[in-house]
Amino acid sequence: MSRQLKTSQSRYDIEGRYKALLEAGETLLCNGYDSAQPQLIAKTAGVSIGLFYRHFKNKQELLTAIMVHHLGILHRQTIQEIEYSPNPVEALHIVLILTLRYFQAHQGLIKLFFMQIGYGDAIATEQLREARKTYRNILESILQSGIARGVFITPDDLDIQIAINSIIGTINWSLYDLLIVRNEAIEPDDLGARLSTHILRGLGYEFNTVHP
Repeated sequence: MSRQLKTSQSRYDIEGRYKALLEAGETLLCNGYDSAQPQLIAKTAGVSIGLFYRHFKNKQELLTAIMVHHLGILHRQTIQEIEYSPNPVEALHIVLILTLRYFQAHQGLIKLFFMQIGYGDAIATEQLREARKTYRNILESILQSGIARGVFITPDDLDIQIAINSIIGTINWSLYDLLIVRNEAIEPDDLGARLSTHILRGLGYEFNTVHP
């Protein structure tokens, strides 16, 4: 499938040119990582190759920047959705469903990211680490709320950071199994329901008990 070239971006529209690089990069990288060379990405985005290298040392760093961009969007949506959901069980389910639905919409990117090793230089790696920290903070606030309300097991029996690792690991490995190993599409609502049941049991949630 050919990619229509964007008109040249105004040199004064810094944010617009950067976003154009991300959009062109996602399309071309997902269509063929090896053939998506920086020169082609810049041309498709309507910017100079010099601007590409001003932001990224290589396309691997561009891929990381695209992922960071999408994680930022996902995190903002998630925070907004759970803001009015005081029930930690419901909030956790919302996080899972929104995550899976967003990844479903960007399956090509997620699949490509799983298959790339390394994230570029230290700056790119730190940007990704910070983005992931936001997701961890969202989960931590839900777990803390569940513990305080007596919905989840007590801190004496629950290491919150390990629990967060387990939740994220369960999501990632489930997606990896679907997208890479089995080469199947994500069914977010069905998968979200199954993951939610598994994760909540690990947190000590009793499904037949009425909680405050």
